[in-house]
Amino acid sequence: MTTRKKQLTIHTRHGSYRAGIWRDAKSMTYGAEVLGFPEKVVTFGTSFADAKRMIKDAIELHCDCLIDERKLVLDDTGRVAGRIPKSRVLVPA
Repeated sequence: MTTRKKQLTIHTRHGSYRAGIWRDAKSMTYGAEVLGFPEKVVTFGTSFADAKRMIKDAIELHCDCLIDERKLVLDDTGRVAGRIPKSRVLVPA
């Protein structure tokens, strides 16, 4: 049995994102999920604070991967959260 998701804003180095955190009574853990990403980003922790730290790490790692794939990353406010470093931009020959 899970309880209702508590929604909160997670502030990361790549911007601010909405996440839901809930307690799973059966496994005695807290689950966390990013609500604004098209991809499913989910993690868990042994406490609410732990789940909050874990989802922040998951968001930052996911954004890092998207930036490495040269994809534009926007946070929930519409702010550009990542840019490709100029040294990695390919210039057509």
